[in-house]
Amino acid sequence: MFPENAPACTIFLANSGKKVWIGNNEDESPGMQYRIWYMPRERQASGYMLWSEKHEGYDSLMWQYPQGGLNEHGLFMDYTAIDDIAVKPDPAKKDREQEVVNDILKSCRTVKQALQFISAYNLVKLSGAQLFIADASGDYATVHGNYVVTKTTQNFSLTNYCIAGGRREACWRRETATEQLDKQKAFRQQDITGILQATAQQWPGDVITNYSMAIDLSRREMILYFKGDFGTPVTINLDKALQQGKHNRDIADYFPANIAPVLKQQYATTGIEPTIALYNKLRDTAAKRYNFANHDALSFAATLLSEGKTDDALAFLDNLHRQDKDNILVNDWLGIAHHYKGNKTQAAACFKASLAKQPDDYLANLYQEQASDKVVFKLPEWTGAHQVQLIGDFTGWLKKPVNMKKKDGYWFAEVVIPAGQHQYKFLVDGVFYLADPHNLLYTWKGDNVNSLLLL
Repeated sequence: MFPENAPACTIFLANSGKKVWIGNNEDESPGMQYRIWYMPRERQASGYMLWSEKHEGYDSLMWQYPQGGLNEHGLFMDYTAIDDIAVKPDPAKKDREQEVVNDILKSCRTVKQALQFISAYNLVKLSGAQLFIADASGDYATVHGNYVVTKTTQNFSLTNYCIAGGRREACWRRETATEQLDKQKAFRQQDITGILQATAQQWPGDVITNYSMAIDLSRREMILYFKGDFGTPVTINLDKALQQGKHNRDIADYFPANIAPVLKQQYATTGIEPTIALYNKLRDTAAKRYNFANHDALSFAATLLSEGKTDDALAFLDNLHRQDKDNILVNDWLGIAHHYKGNKTQAAACFKASLAKQPDDYLANLYQEQASDKVVFKLPEWTGAHQVQLIGDFTGWLKKPVNMKKKDGYWFAEVVIPAGQHQYKFLVDGVFYLADPHNLLYTWKGDNVNSLLLL
């Protein structure tokens, strides 16, 4: 079987002529869980690693249904979902329903060898996805049950539509990756990470980037990121991992745990003061167990705000601010909490301090009072998009969308919005409805998420 109906992902190849990198964002439901499998060399079979979803009751079998993999020769494979296209079998070939990633990684070293392996079969189940294959020489191909698209450019990016016949559809992720690849000549790890971050689908949303990989194919080395946190990398060297024998490990276990559920449970039991005390204690005693450098604690505070528990949110954020006074994001959310409480002077002081350090700071620009009475939206996201529109209850949603302008790498709009609480989101390239990636206040209805703004 082949993966089908996966919401999205972004794969790109960056080739400097001396080094070949792969970038891979896996985008699915936020609740999905994943595992990495390590398969050492056996007899004539090459050693390799796989990554797969986890499904309750089938975890031990999911290596048979991988999302992708990498072998000891630097051969990489991964799937991107597309709309289903019925496979038309060639009567001269054998039908193959079994997925091919394991067999190719065991037996092939190059894209050419992988395509030769595939050529013997009708991949009858490969109808709702494309299989991307790349090797350490910079060669690559995209395979569907009906077609094979081989290398045409030195660098390449692939997302979630059929590319047969040179077809292109609106996709801000592919356009963003392509735009950034075209600007570079020599690629370093931070360049690949930057493209991954620019093409990541962020929370809140029903589809987010659950994990990301930057892979140096010649070194068989992967830099792994989790849940859109690009400040906490984990490096996996395939050769060293295979020396540990056959084993597997959940991707989540490579990273510090999310502290928000711990805080939420404590708060539900004892209230805000013991929760603050627990946070401070864990910050001192469990710095490796929990990630204190990302947005987990801020997400907890934002949840309190969205539930109308403004005083408790203020107390928690004030504590965060004492712990990390130079953190602009913490300062922003403290200002937002003061804004919700009606403390205009304190809110203005927070936003002024953030803007003094970072004039382009999004949240401070959004919430600070403007002399023009306009609300400023200044987004650095979706740089490859051709059009971004702001829609919300104040535009009648799609009745009068606000066309944002691209200015100095930002999507920019100044809008007069009535006082009160509003719902809004962004329409990208007329196709993608996306919540505000900087705003942790939102509301859900089914699979639909809208960002919240109080003026």
